[in-house]
Amino acid sequence: MDYITFIKDDQIRNLFPRLIVDPRGRKPWDPVILFRMHILYFTRPEFISFRQMCKELSKAKHQDYRNFLCITGTKVPSHAALSRFRALLSISDDTINELSKPFLSQAVKMEGFLNLMITALDSRPIFAAVGGFKKECTCKTPEKCTCPPRFSDNDAKVGRQRIKVNQNKYFIGYRKNTVICGSSQGPMPLGSVVVHAKTSDSNMLLPCLERMKELDLHLPHMAADMAYIGGQDKIEALKKYRTAVFTEVKKDMIRPEVCDELGRILCSEGHLAGYDGFDAETMTVEYVGDATHCNSCLRWGTCDRRFEFSFEENPQFFGPIAQGSKLAEAFITFRKQVELNFALEANLLDRVLHHKKLTVRGQKRVDTYLRLTDLSRLILGMIHHAKENFVPKGRNQELRRLAEQAIYDRKTILIQAA
Repeated sequence: MDYITFIKDDQIRNLFPRLIVDPRGRKPWDPVILFRMHILYFTRPEFISFRQMCKELSKAKHQDYRNFLCITGTKVPSHAALSRFRALLSISDDTINELSKPFLSQAVKMEGFLNLMITALDSRPIFAAVGGFKKECTCKTPEKCTCPPRFSDNDAKVGRQRIKVNQNKYFIGYRKNTVICGSSQGPMPLGSVVVHAKTSDSNMLLPCLERMKELDLHLPHMAADMAYIGGQDKIEALKKYRTAVFTEVKKDMIRPEVCDELGRILCSEGHLAGYDGFDAETMTVEYVGDATHCNSCLRWGTCDRRFEFSFEENPQFFGPIAQGSKLAEAFITFRKQVELNFALEANLLDRVLHHKKLTVRGQKRVDTYLRLTDLSRLILGMIHHAKENFVPKGRNQELRRLAEQAIYDRKTILIQAA
């Protein structure tokens, strides 16, 4: 009921001029029904697989779910129809982007829901649906074979992950780079780019910003960890996408002479200078001396109290976001919350599938599957935000009371008629 009230999904039909036709020539299913079935699958814990969900929805006791799907009888789409729906979304990025745009636009317009001023980028490993590797030796030298291993998922690769308790350092699968923003419901994913596990995070900053551009989202600021610290990428991100990327300064980094251990700018006498703005045309950042120190400084009269640095020469320290500022502290705090987003995502995958491996194979299908997962989380967050802010208090209790009253009145009429 809350989904139908607050979420608009009629635009899905415009993406599919021809409905999802069954290869056997049967009547096609409405794409909205197939999309809503994915929302149920990704948000309801009682469904652990597509096959099991289709079997459960055909039972008489789940008439409430069939009402949500706008299905009158007990016949529901099969798991094959859902697979064909995802296959159509996997044909090109344009299709899944056009599917996501209206929901993202609605989420941005929802008052108090998303905070696009503070965003972050991070990655997590995704385990592919493989059981082991096989080798097809073509060099005819089994003792010194150098042929690469082949997995049941041809697009999956062997990658490294952070070592944890009872966990292998290596895994087989993909790496998901997700752009996350703050919201009233916690960290919320906006979009992601899925690549094979061997792809380095240092090469994924610009592709993720390009994905945001495809989704018609402009992010003025973005926090990233040390894996995305490439200086040239940060310059390109600011010039091409108008996004200032912030990375925290570490103690073992080589700092310019004018910076302290936290990356803050110091004058020649060792006093902190205040941030005075960034010029996007000349790509320079300006700092001004603190009056409390300058008035009693020995260089008074010989120092102009203004300091200018080039962003292109050292983008890590001389950027639009000053190190040590309140905005930088807000980014550092939000970066810690990003880990919570991936924990929620991992728990969702474990809760639904009861294991950490995906059930789909191929990079295109994996990318579509995970983007549908992010979209489902976004829609669920929109519903929770709307219920907390826009729905009158006691609405559900009143509707339940009216339903019970209607049932009682119906029984009374039947008894009197008998």
